[in-house]
Amino acid sequence: MKKLYRNLLIACAFGVAAQSAQAIGWPANYQGVMLQGFYWDSYTDTKWTNLEANADEYSQYFSLIWVPNSGKCGSSNNMGYMPQYWFTNHNSSFGTQAQLTSMINTYKEKGVGIIADVVINHRNGVTNWHDFPKEQWNGQTWSIGLEGICSNDEMAYASGQPKPTGAPDTGDNFDGCRDLDHTNANVQNNCKNYCKFLLDELGYAGFRYDMVKGYGGQYTKIYNQYSKPTFSVGEYWDSNYDAVKGWIEATGKESAAFDFPFKYAVNEAFHSNDLTKLVWKANGTTDQPAGMIHFGYPQLAVTFIDNHDTYRDGSKFNGNVVAANAFMLCSPGTPCVFLPHYKANKSAIQALINIRNAVGVHNMSAVKVLKSTTNCYMAEVTGTKGKLVVKIGSDMSSPAGYTNADIKASGNDYCVWTTAKVEGGGSGSDTPVGESFMVYFNNSTARWTTPHIHYWGGEESTWPGVAMTFVKDNVWSYKVPAGTTGILFNAGDGDATKTSDFTAVANHIYSTTGDQGEYGGGSQGGGDDVVVAPAKLYILGNLSVGSWTTDKGVEMTRMGNVYKASNVEIVAAAVGETNGFFTFVTTLGEDWNEVNGGNRFGAAVKDELLTPNAEVSMMSFPANVSASSAYSWQIPAGKYDITADFASMKMVAMEAGYSSVEAIETEDSATAVYYNLQGVRVDNPSNGLYIKVTGKKVEKVFVR
Repeated sequence: MKKLYRNLLIACAFGVAAQSAQAIGWPANYQGVMLQGFYWDSYTDTKWTNLEANADEYSQYFSLIWVPNSGKCGSSNNMGYMPQYWFTNHNSSFGTQAQLTSMINTYKEKGVGIIADVVINHRNGVTNWHDFPKEQWNGQTWSIGLEGICSNDEMAYASGQPKPTGAPDTGDNFDGCRDLDHTNANVQNNCKNYCKFLLDELGYAGFRYDMVKGYGGQYTKIYNQYSKPTFSVGEYWDSNYDAVKGWIEATGKESAAFDFPFKYAVNEAFHSNDLTKLVWKANGTTDQPAGMIHFGYPQLAVTFIDNHDTYRDGSKFNGNVVAANAFMLCSPGTPCVFLPHYKANKSAIQALINIRNAVGVHNMSAVKVLKSTTNCYMAEVTGTKGKLVVKIGSDMSSPAGYTNADIKASGNDYCVWTTAKVEGGGSGSDTPVGESFMVYFNNSTARWTTPHIHYWGGEESTWPGVAMTFVKDNVWSYKVPAGTTGILFNAGDGDATKTSDFTAVANHIYSTTGDQGEYGGGSQGGGDDVVVAPAKLYILGNLSVGSWTTDKGVEMTRMGNVYKASNVEIVAAAVGETNGFFTFVTTLGEDWNEVNGGNRFGAAVKDELLTPNAEVSMMSFPANVSASSAYSWQIPAGKYDITADFASMKMVAMEAGYSSVEAIETEDSATAVYYNLQGVRVDNPSNGLYIKVTGKKVEKVFVR
């Protein structure tokens, strides 16, 4: 029944757009959630066959999936942003054209639309600067010559190159390829029919237009009115509300825009620990969620926490990923979940999407902000089937009119209440008040011999409670009686050693540092009482300095609760293998007895295979635990920038050279700071594409 209902929703969304007398770039009252189904250099992980293999899972949570540009862009791995072929060759770095159409059709049968990455600001020649291919489609030959290249393209100033004869660029230059002259009728005709080809021939549901700052917004209107996509969203990379609004208006509201103002408000709120930044005043008076969704444009706003570009540059979100996604998924606009965020926090994000669907939250849902302080954002959101209240932050307030039984999801610094029945799970959502339920305790930090649980609300245990049962990997469990609303954990020694009080939520795992979310869904760690980082930390494993040599680990650099090491080379564990293994230790020595005398920090699951550039939870293994019992991670051999964050008990191994800068200066400043797309600050930028940060304004610009 759930699947039938979702398919009807999709069909209705398509039908509304098709029948509308005044076309608009995104359906009104749209309830779907989008997934960005790739990240930078994800050629293997997100190839078309892999995406198709995940269709059963992804279709349960996402109504749209945005994929990379599928046209051929050269012989080597290429993300698609240097396009060559439009009509005749869609054999890309992500798979063949046959695999592409099979993937699109599989998702279409499940009610999910695939969004094409449309790169028409610029184009690349096949063998030289400007030899765009002549292509046959729909009985016509499609080609663009020198007349279609902007007269101020870099080609005009390059030695030995012919002069382009098009009009000057109507937007920002892009000197990586030839800037197309969108005032030219032939260019417009090629673009219009390329868009139509993507819909009619390949089966895409809509478009994500790349770098729309590079040409006038009025041309997107022309292309959409001709090809008639159901969904259209532009990458107008600018943190300024008025700038993004201006582009939407220039398209005649024929396209939505990615909500960069929302993204940077979220960045600032979590980076500064000031959640008032999540709220803007609508019309200067009414508190609303920050970004394009705060007033006037929620229907045409696609919200996001990170994308493939921001994830590897100075705009990367550095904070509580699940809490940020909870804010996004419990707000209007159309949320776009980033694949690495989803894979690292799958259970928690799935639960939040289930709640959004159960309540019927849509892109134009009304929001009433109930509380806005530095440590609390709380708002009531109205959907088509009910209401929810979302709280972000460490404040322990609860909304009036809701009880603990209404909590359908909670974790480190977020909680969601609703009286709606949540289909498909959502943390604690399927546990009736009249039934007993399981809770779990992560003993890796406390290291108690036998954790005890004290519970109350229905029955109440006799202090200090009852002994819990060991499960595995430092996790202990207990089934609390029906009606239990509150719990705490202790060492069984009275008042000497105990946790804070917690709300009892079915299937959640707790630790001395807080509620870590649903057990088995990836611990979020954290809480107000953060883990104390050790004095020293080393990486031990299959390293170039010595493969599991106990005295040759890589020492990491400490910055408060965070440890970092750059350019760590992890080698294959054995001849013929492709992966290496590593873990963290607090002590080096000549033998394992010395190493095991310190603490170990490693994987939650033995030999857990990591996805590079994605966060993963750390588990603590106390001193004197043998090496065989302290789990390691495995990862493809290569060089990595490795970060261990003891405030959140998270670890990430970024591919060396793609690590993000630590932070962007958010104070008002007249001085512009530039970063390249790899996140490296550039003091004297020239001839290229950069992220420009001027005070609180962040934008993607080209510098000559």
